[in-house]
Amino acid sequence: MLITNPNTSELKQHSPQSMLSTRLVTGFSMVGALLAILCLDEFLAPWFPFWFLLAIVALGSASLELVSLLNETSARPSGNTVFAGVMALVFANWAPHLIDRFVQDPRLAERLPYDPLMPVSALAWPLLTFVVVVMAAFVVQSVQFQKPGATMATIAGTILAVSYVGLLGSFIIQLRWFDGPYHGLLPIAFLVATSKGADTGAYTFGRLFGRHKLWPRLSPNKTVEGALGGLGAGVFASVVVAAVARFVLKVPTLDWWTAVGFGVLVGSAAQLGDLMESMIKRDCARKDASDSVPGFGGVLDVLDSLLFAAPLAFGYWLWLGP
Repeated sequence: MLITNPNTSELKQHSPQSMLSTRLVTGFSMVGALLAILCLDEFLAPWFPFWFLLAIVALGSASLELVSLLNETSARPSGNTVFAGVMALVFANWAPHLIDRFVQDPRLAERLPYDPLMPVSALAWPLLTFVVVVMAAFVVQSVQFQKPGATMATIAGTILAVSYVGLLGSFIIQLRWFDGPYHGLLPIAFLVATSKGADTGAYTFGRLFGRHKLWPRLSPNKTVEGALGGLGAGVFASVVVAAVARFVLKVPTLDWWTAVGFGVLVGSAAQLGDLMESMIKRDCARKDASDSVPGFGGVLDVLDSLLFAAPLAFGYWLWLGP
């Protein structure tokens, strides 16, 4: 009897060119859907309900995929605690903005119309929520404790999953409330275009010109040529967003050199995030987080570059944004 490996057969059926075209079509479709959601939400500011639903679906799915990955290791996080913790962090990201909208504190009545450090203050809510989730993880495992040897690993895996998806994901969410025309649409556009430009550019240039391995112990398919091409694509995407904002939308934006700096910094962080998720999958002996997104793998495979790039994008925009 001839036994075939289904994974090997599937790989043979899809050529690199086919995978690349599928990835590009899926990527552009997701970007188009994201832009539609952000533009539609402009009419519903500052509640942004469609942004909220997208955060629930994306971060919730990514958290479940990460739990599935880590279950292949000794960590074995608590799936219920991870999902509940990530959902709590998503709700916590909306809390300061809704409370500020509906609850008027007389001590703040004479403050400036917009506090430049408001985005930093808003992060206190998800941070405090994360602290509660950490404490809850200990309590949950104490209730379920039966025998020595696994509890500490489960707690560590649970906290890792919540912080990786929920805490880093909070920086993506909070970009929506930056002050300016169209609220935070512009910084989100810079983040997504630069990160996914670097991600897609690295994949494309690696497929076409890759010769020298970048970090084979973590990801055997990534190459130096792909990384350099991805960095260039990230910078190009950042400059294109700046040009659209300046000449089409006629709104304040990053100047040209600041846009280049954003592309270099965030594009590098995006590729590092992709490598770090590759390390997770490598350690779990899995190729993809799941097969839910054609051409990419899973939702976590789509978000990996954004999760690492978002904190740097947040700080960069807070410091040098218009």
